[in-house]
Amino acid sequence: MPEVILSDYFYGDESEEFVFFKIPRQLITNPKFKHVSTDAKLLYGMLLDRMSLSARNGWYDDTGRVYIYYSVDEICGDMTCGRDKAMKLLAELDTKKGIGLIERIKQGQGKPTKIYVKRFTTRTVPPKPAPSSPEPFAPISQVDFSNMQKSEIPTSRGRKNRLPEVEKTDPNYTKRIQTELIQPDPSISPQKPPAAGLEIDRYERRKELKANIDYERLRREHPCDDIDDLLELMLDVVCSTAPTIRISGGDIPTEAVRDRFLQLDSEHIQYVIDALNQTTTKINNIRAYLLTALYNAPVTIGPYYSAAVRHDFR
Repeated sequence: MPEVILSDYFYGDESEEFVFFKIPRQLITNPKFKHVSTDAKLLYGMLLDRMSLSARNGWYDDTGRVYIYYSVDEICGDMTCGRDKAMKLLAELDTKKGIGLIERIKQGQGKPTKIYVKRFTTRTVPPKPAPSSPEPFAPISQVDFSNMQKSEIPTSRGRKNRLPEVEKTDPNYTKRIQTELIQPDPSISPQKPPAAGLEIDRYERRKELKANIDYERLRREHPCDDIDDLLELMLDVVCSTAPTIRISGGDIPTEAVRDRFLQLDSEHIQYVIDALNQTTTKINNIRAYLLTALYNAPVTIGPYYSAAVRHDFR
């Protein structure tokens, strides 16, 4: 039997070390809440935590509904933000102006505002997966990714592509994205006349990707060219017939890369765009860089935004 090790006592505020704020998973993953900011979601978790005070203090109205008190000044102190931002976050969650996760009732006469924290459920039934059938692929490849790193522009042999979040920041970098994306890359084979089956598959895949990433909403919130360029890059990967695709200096089976790209949603695209807006280091092969960023997005998005929240609290 393994030995049980007893640790030291808790001292002072160490008793708070294992107390956490809980945020409902659907608030992060459900498309209905994609437009709610990360800070507003965190504030909702903090409001839920305050519900434990209601039982101790008897904060119930005449109908038995639970309410809490959480002043704007307290929110400013806990979230290390200004009053305007605190008011904006409350409005984002409010019934009248926001998503409807809380309801605020002003009492007047100098009394604090009551906050009713609401429960929610989407009651969405996951769709049944469609029966899979072999898809026809023509024996030609529109894009060859096997030699992606061989660019006309000199690159350093000893340096590998790094993730966007570890680069230095420069908001002016995105001005170069569009022009670099349209430059011909000698590592990509000349385009051959497409077979009819491949064109049909590409059309269907484009519709699938647009649905996955909430294409129309992204085009309303970001420059259309940036969204279209990322969509076409994803489409090249999903429709590629090459055996492997080069990601961050290594060759990965195309099927594995295709599966990863089909998991991407609007949050991942938003994350890649945010990362690009904060990148300053000159990128010699922008296509290979974006491939790496998109491929790693499902794995790195969580730590990226968690680090951003921790930074805001400092």
